[in-house]
Amino acid sequence: LILSTEHGPKGGDEINLINLDNNLEKNNFGWPLSSYGNHYDVVPLNGYTKKFAPLHKSHSEYGFEEPIFIFQNSIGISEIIKNHYSESNQYLITSLKEKSIFIIEVNTEMGDSKIINEIKIGERIRDIIYDKINNCFYLYLEGTPKIVKLTKII
Repeated sequence: LILSTEHGPKGGDEINLINLDNNLEKNNFGWPLSSYGNHYDVVPLNGYTKKFAPLHKSHSEYGFEEPIFIFQNSIGISEIIKNHYSESNQYLITSLKEKSIFIIEVNTEMGDSKIINEIKIGERIRDIIYDKINNCFYLYLEGTPKIVKLTKII
């Protein structure tokens, strides 16, 4: 199971499921042709933009893979990592804009997912890694900068 994050335009941040059983052409998620976000106000919407980055609101109608999750309002998505504190198919999504960690549950059979919790951190989260030896996560926070240890409270 390989999941990737895609920082969308104004809105439309995505989580994509990369299927290694399909040929690589099937793992095209459509950027910049398809996105559930919109162009920022500073992007000139001229003929060039509409031709090369139309941001169609469907992926599948244009031959691309649909994301398994979309943040309609941009969170400034950064990293995705397996939630090692859960027995189910949960992942942690870090965010720059929302300064939070979103916990999502992924249903690979249905090809979708849902948010089950949000942990407010209060700073932009650039990266997250899991330390198997100490059974904890480390967050790299951008603003201060600092490294924060995140552990499970029993």
